[in-house]
Amino acid sequence: MALRSLAGWLLAAGLACPSALMAGGRCIDNCATIPKGAQPAPPGTYINQFIAVQAGKAETDDFVLYKHMWYRAGIELGPLGRFQLGLIARRLPSVPFPVVIETSGNAELDETRREVVVAMLRISGFDDPSRVIVAYPIAEGLYGDEAYRVYNGILFGGFRGGYSGGFGGGFGGGFGGYFGR
Repeated sequence: MALRSLAGWLLAAGLACPSALMAGGRCIDNCATIPKGAQPAPPGTYINQFIAVQAGKAETDDFVLYKHMWYRAGIELGPLGRFQLGLIARRLPSVPFPVVIETSGNAELDETRREVVVAMLRISGFDDPSRVIVAYPIAEGLYGDEAYRVYNGILFGGFRGGYSGGFGGGFGGGFGGYFGR
């Protein structure tokens, strides 16, 4: 009985229900509209969706023939370009991505390169020239100073940001031991 009178006194004083939830002297239950048994998304749901989107964007880069893959900036693929095109030809039937040829800025050269790639894919058994396009790749390249820092970070264990490497931890702070350790 004492508990009931205490609860009634707290409700009457507005202490059991914050004033923001009071309506006409009664406490509003904001959870009343949630279906019984509803659960929040499991931990990691949204971050895993973000990671999946980023992985999909990164996978599109597997289907790009960059300018440096052409022998002497011409119309013949160099060794790396032929290797890349072989990898592309194996996976192309099972993915939705287009084959992207990085544009050289010369429309005539770009079209000739496109025809070369279409012909090579046709030899591999893939006959859909509409999926071979000339465009700028989505992935951005690295400038020389950035490439040096990334390479040293991988080579000397750990990506710590700033100028890190094998010189006693470098200087600059950063990402903790991103690439290992």
